[in-house]
Amino acid sequence: MKRIIVLGILILCVSFSVCLAQSDMQIILNKTIIEKDEEVEVIVNIKDTFVATFTMEIYWDNTKLEYVKGPENSNKVDNKILYTWVSSTGQNVREIDIGSFVFKGIEEGKTGFIVTGEFYNENGEKIEINNGNIELQIGKIEVEANESEQPETSPDNADLKVLRLNHEGISPDFDKNIKEYYFVADDNINSLEVTAIPESKDANVIITGNTNFKMGSNTINIEVQSKDKTKVEIYKIYITKTKNIEMANANLENLAVRQGMLTPPFDFNITKYFIEVANNVDKLDILAIPQKQNAIVKVSGNENIKVGENKIEVVVSASDGITIKKYEIIAYKRNEVEELQNKEEQKAQAQKLSAILEQNQNETQISGDIIQQENNFAFIIGGIIVFTIIVILVIIYKRRKTH
Repeated sequence: MKRIIVLGILILCVSFSVCLAQSDMQIILNKTIIEKDEEVEVIVNIKDTFVATFTMEIYWDNTKLEYVKGPENSNKVDNKILYTWVSSTGQNVREIDIGSFVFKGIEEGKTGFIVTGEFYNENGEKIEINNGNIELQIGKIEVEANESEQPETSPDNADLKVLRLNHEGISPDFDKNIKEYYFVADDNINSLEVTAIPESKDANVIITGNTNFKMGSNTINIEVQSKDKTKVEIYKIYITKTKNIEMANANLENLAVRQGMLTPPFDFNITKYFIEVANNVDKLDILAIPQKQNAIVKVSGNENIKVGENKIEVVVSASDGITIKKYEIIAYKRNEVEELQNKEEQKAQAQKLSAILEQNQNETQISGDIIQQENNFAFIIGGIIVFTIIVILVIIYKRRKTH
């Protein structure tokens, strides 16, 4: 049965052509921290694209998580779940709600999930969707290494290793290369406890602005001075203290670029993205939709794209007129040599996939011939059985008649 389903999916891909489509794979956890023996739901949604069939794979660490259950058409093999979906009409579907996969924590520690797959539209064109991943904490968060346990680093290292607050809600998730963060506080929060641990045990950290919040906009500054005093990095947390948290919503609902795929896939809690575009692209067409209708979105840096790296900013201003949130896209424009190499790689991939599809078509034909032979054999056997039954009935009838 599985073989027939897989072959059916491959048949849909016969009219092959490479297709790049902007899409969004969302991986959502109902909890980001669970206790041992507690269950967590992993929800995967495919949105803002047109898909007719796909095969998706979910990977996880089976030493820390035990798979409990999932939707129909999902099968577990070791630490991989294989999920197959085909549109009931054979036509494209824009938004697909796959459902939830349930896991149970069996060992404390940090772990996560990786989702990948192959996606096709109704014309058999492959849709490029980047792999998705998300982290999960099982049990209590370990206290990061003490100063005495931290490895030696360069004397000019001024990066943070850890940044967190005593309240949930900081956005985006910490990354030492991201210097700006956002937090919306209700009117009962007057201060925040900031944990800021540097990568270098000898670096100096100075935190200011984390107390005596006023209504409206506040800024926490975390200044990290390297051991040799030659380098300073400043991390900022922009705080909005408000009585109406909804009006302070400066999140995006969707972010897409017509000329290519964002890496990682869009998530409102991720503020930094990367994209690679062709050499002939001079302007990026950006779709940026806020979660709240009255929020204002301003895009800058998306015109006059030069060869190499380009920085595009998408600034969302919430309806309260105070709260802002910046999303950043680093767009890399290929030079002429890289463009030629990219075209050659795409051509090679197309030829390889075409060969695979042709091979699968041949296998499908062979399978069809075998099935037809089996059907013919079954028909003959059935005919013999029916004929035998008729003969037996005639004999019984004649015997009864003679008596």
